[in-house]
Amino acid sequence: MTRLCAGLLLVLLASSPVQAGEPRQIEVGITTHLGDRQSFVDGDRISFLLSLESDAYVYLFYRTAEAQLIQLLPNERMSDHFFDAGLFMPVPSAQQAFQFTVQPPYGEEAIYAVASDNGKLSFPGDRLANGLILLDADFEEISDSIKADSTRLFGRGDLQLTTQPNRQPD
Repeated sequence: MTRLCAGLLLVLLASSPVQAGEPRQIEVGITTHLGDRQSFVDGDRISFLLSLESDAYVYLFYRTAEAQLIQLLPNERMSDHFFDAGLFMPVPSAQQAFQFTVQPPYGEEAIYAVASDNGKLSFPGDRLANGLILLDADFEEISDSIKADSTRLFGRGDLQLTTQPNRQPD
């Protein structure tokens, strides 16, 4: 199992006029299977739901409670990270042999989804035992890099969430 957490969404980028040399801005949304719930406890299994205005390659990142940035997509078990436009596409899908489960450390966390027409980008970091990559840069640097390497379209959305230990009965 892969460590991860989630919460509420739906921060969408509003479309803006395209400047010369800039990719077209598209709407990207991310939420969870629980909709507007943004607090999760130890052991919760989380399914993310992705919404895209246009077909795109999706890069998914997770900021831990310890402010580490981990690349979730693409990964060793899900190298195909091209998604057709649509609403509420599950990540991971039922056919994929991995899942996201809440584990310590707990706290304020975030998921970032970035869409691009460029599917061949990679970012410096260290491969973890679970096949994900612990990145050497912060999210804004990564996002700026993806935008700079996108020629036709770019978009991003984020989801803020809280994780905590199981609540004990009173």
